[in-house]
This record gives sequence, structure tokens and C-alpha cells, in this order.
Amino acid sequence: MSEEPKDNLEATEEQRERLLAYLRAHPYGDQDENGIDLSLLRENLKLTPTERIEKMRRALAFAMEVRRAGEAAGLSPRSRRA
Repeated sequence: MSEEPKDNLEATEEQRERLLAYLRAHPYGDQDENGIDLSLLRENLKLTPTERIEKMRRALAFAMEVRRAGEAAGLSPRSRRA
């Protein structure tokens, strides 16, 4: 028995249904039944493990730079939580 995934967006049922309807009407790439973009998976599998690690390292460096920029601007992810 599979469990329904938790909605981390805290969306209402109506909001969730509207999002799903939009995604069904505007598909992106080759998707499986869960909406996973298979074309991205295929492209990543063409890379060597070393290339995938380097790609992930660059993405992490970018995310850390965005965080630093936000902190320099006086923003903090913790400040938005109530």
C-alpha cells in the first residue's frame, strides 16, 4: 500500500488541484506518471559520475552564493518562520 506524499507547500486541496490541472495542461519535457522530467534524468545519465559530481558542486556553490547574498541583504530563511 503506497502512502500519499506529504504536501510540504501547505497548499489547500483546491490549490493543489489547480496546480495539478495546470501541470497536466502544460507538460514540460518527457514526463513519467508522477510528473518527473525523464529528459533531465537521461541527460544526467549521459554524464560520467565525475561530471555529475562537478555539476552538483557548481549547483551547491551557486546556492551558497545566493544564501550569502541574501544574508548580506539582511534576509534570513529563519526570519520568515513564525
